[in-house]
Amino acid sequence: MEQIAMPEAEAPQIPPVETAPEARPRLEMLERALAPLFLAAVGAVVVLLLSITIGPRFLPYQALVVQSGSMSPTIPTGSVVFYRPIDASAVKVGDVIVFTKPGTTNERVTHRVYQIGHASTGRYFITKGDANGVPDDWRVPAVGKGWKAVWHIPVVGYVLADLQSTIARLLLLLVPAALLALITIAEIWRDHRQAGATG
Repeated sequence: MEQIAMPEAEAPQIPPVETAPEARPRLEMLERALAPLFLAAVGAVVVLLLSITIGPRFLPYQALVVQSGSMSPTIPTGSVVFYRPIDASAVKVGDVIVFTKPGTTNERVTHRVYQIGHASTGRYFITKGDANGVPDDWRVPAVGKGWKAVWHIPVVGYVLADLQSTIARLLLLLVPAALLALITIAEIWRDHRQAGATG
C-alpha cells in the first residue's frame, strides 16, 4: 500500500516580544536624586561659614554670636546675628543695635533701643533687652556710625563656640569645600562617561 507523505505541520509563529529597556539600579536612581540635595546642603554650609568668618573682613557687615539670653525670645542665646552699618542719626526706637558696653572696652551688647534721650552733650540711646524687665542703667552716646541687627540664625553660635581654635575653623572650611569639589568632579566624570557610552 502506497504511503502518502503528509506535510509537516509548521511551528506556530510567535511574534517577537519587545523587551523593556533595562531599568537603572535603584541605588543609582537614589544617588542621582540625593546628590543635588547633598550638593546644595554642602554649598549652603560653605557659604554660611564664609559669610561668618571671612565676609565681615571684606564686606560692610558684622556677624556676632549672642552669648546671653537678654534678647530672648527674639534673638535666642547661641544665635549668630548679622548687622549692617547705620548712622546714629538714623537709629529709631525699636531698632536692635550692637554697641560696646559703656565702661568697658571689648564687651559687646545687642539690645533694643528703648528710648532716645537728649542732654547737653547730645543725643543718647536708652537700651533694653527684650527679656529684661527694666531698661539698662547705662546711656549709649548717639554719635557717629553704629551697627543695626538685620537678621539672625539660631543655634549656629553654639557650633562656632566649640570651634574656637584656628585649626578647627580651618578644617570646618576646608572639609566641606573638599567634599563639594569631589562631588562636582564625580558629576562631571559620570556625565562624561555616559556621553561616551551613548556616542
